[in-house]
Amino acid sequence: MKNLVIVSFPAKADTLETLKNAMKDALPDTRAYEGCISVDTYIDESTNTVHLIEDWESLDDQAKYLNWRIETGLLTNLDPILEGGASSIKVALCGPKELDI
Repeated sequence: MKNLVIVSFPAKADTLETLKNAMKDALPDTRAYEGCISVDTYIDESTNTVHLIEDWESLDDQAKYLNWRIETGLLTNLDPILEGGASSIKVALCGPKELDI
């Protein structure tokens, strides 16, 4: 991995399937975005949370991608199905693997 980013989307109790479908629609564009190496999806059904494990060429590429998603309205569209709205999305910008530890 070059630059690890973990993004967590907490769905409302009755909207997990809707969120999964939204991810199925959105993730092909994410994977095709410049600088995206990979995106893997994990579901924690006990908390209704979708976790994306992303690998990016650079954190700047991921920031450009996030701005594009904001500009194109994806976060606004997800707002009603997320527990706490779009502001509840958690992003961990982990960066490159630490080899000295």
